[in-house]
Amino acid sequence: MTDNKSAFEESKDGRFEFPQEMNDLFAEVVRQQQAQFRTCKTMLAGFKATGETDIDYMDAYMDCLHDFMDQGSDAEKLYNEYIDHIATFDYEEAAERKDDLEDSLGYKTEVAYAAAYVAREICRKKKDAVGDELFREKCWRVGERGYNWKAKVAGFLYHIVQDFGFQPDTLLMMVKEKTNEWMTEPDNDFWMYDFDDELMPFAGETCHIPTEKEWAEISDALTLLNHHTAKDREEFLERFKGQYLPIQVKLEDLKDKPLFEEDYKLFLQMLWDCADDRDEKRKKRRKEHSVK
Repeated sequence: MTDNKSAFEESKDGRFEFPQEMNDLFAEVVRQQQAQFRTCKTMLAGFKATGETDIDYMDAYMDCLHDFMDQGSDAEKLYNEYIDHIATFDYEEAAERKDDLEDSLGYKTEVAYAAAYVAREICRKKKDAVGDELFREKCWRVGERGYNWKAKVAGFLYHIVQDFGFQPDTLLMMVKEKTNEWMTEPDNDFWMYDFDDELMPFAGETCHIPTEKEWAEISDALTLLNHHTAKDREEFLERFKGQYLPIQVKLEDLKDKPLFEEDYKLFLQMLWDCADDRDEKRKKRRKEHSVK
């Protein structure tokens, strides 16, 4: 039976330290991670030497790096080498993995915070006393749920474009400026705690500014999401087909709205169709590459 003693032990100088058993446990975890890293490094060298192209086979060895990966870590660097190897035979797959890796490590979470900040400031200026409430109900509710940083940025700005008539490129320029402003003061992370909840994944110490292609993708999504730019409902719905990012944002906007349940189901089907199409293309590429 365990007692209620603290997990920490007090040293002779009054400091609290982990018990030796916990230190031994952590040391064992580190040893296992180092062994996994060495295995991955050896296997990757072999993949390169033999020109291996079976991604499912290689993933079985390399995916464990995600378990102990942080910004700037050796695990991240090795996984980027793996992505570079994939790029030699499947550039599209490599690009998707690079985007996913940057997102999961929080390299662009700061950009999402900047979009939330811009949206909140506009809501406050437009609606005075109820600005914060409007921001939480329309902007934060949609953006915070975004499946990646792009969906978060688009989600925060969606209703600013549609309800207040702002041009997407104007808003994104404001987001760029705010992000650059924060990056000039890397030790000041007040923006991370300036909202009711923190965004996931947690923002890392380093921020990567989006490429012009990524800004353009978000801008296009915001234009497509704005129903004022469509002549009728039929045209509005038709242009979402195959557009993964805006579909995701629209789904988050419709979620928990009983009056729009049918629309939610419609967009959910669009998402499934889009995902199925992407999966089929990925499977086809992998099948081609797995046959030497």
